[in-house]
Amino acid sequence: MKPICFYKKSNTTPVKVKRILQIISPFTLVIIIIIFIWNIITHGSIQHPGKSSYQTKCAQCHGDNGEGIRVLIPPLLHSDFAKNNFDSIPCWLKNGISHKIMVNGVEYEQPMYGLDMDEVQIANVMNYLSKELLDTNCEINSIEVKAKLINCN
Repeated sequence: MKPICFYKKSNTTPVKVKRILQIISPFTLVIIIIIFIWNIITHGSIQHPGKSSYQTKCAQCHGDNGEGIRVLIPPLLHSDFAKNNFDSIPCWLKNGISHKIMVNGVEYEQPMYGLDMDEVQIANVMNYLSKELLDTNCEINSIEVKAKLINCN
């Protein structure tokens, strides 16, 4: 019986392939940057990560621009209640609100139901609200959201 022999493959890349990689590799980063810039030019800007969650979870009631629905659903746009109670937003998003609230001088009784969102989604929505609708400099991360959710009543 003849023994089976395994031949050691060479660890060296053929010279032509190595040379091609040396020529192409510096341009890879340039190509990625060009694609990124092209995306910004054709789409206007990069969408805030909280905007898509807001649009799918919140905009049905509060409106695409946070304007609310007259005296039924409170606005989020320039909402004094949301600004003054920003730290409570994680609890509202997770558990809802079932009591009367006063927003910009108008009383609202419509309950808000809790939403199925994780800490990252809640942080993204809160940062989107802060930047785009509330005009504040508040920022929060998912770790802070998780800590706030523990203390919800």
